[in-house]
Amino acid sequence: MSRKKIELNGKVEKLAEKYLQITGTDLDDLTNAALKAYLIDHLNSNQIKEALKDADDVSSEYAGKLFNLDDLNRF
Repeated sequence: MSRKKIELNGKVEKLAEKYLQITGTDLDDLTNAALKAYLIDHLNSNQIKEALKDADDVSSEYAGKLFNLDDLNRF
């Protein structure tokens, strides 16, 4: 999957820094977890399955780790 550049606003950056310091998590893991939660909340399971089905092999492998079927079946 391609790399994306994001810019955090001041408050979000401070909250993220605090969270990363407390948990020892890195920003990539935090970003992936946050996006996963947001996307699962805002897309229905058919939209998620369709997006993952149309992805290339590398993206599909990554997406399979990000969105496992148990997550999709909950909704």
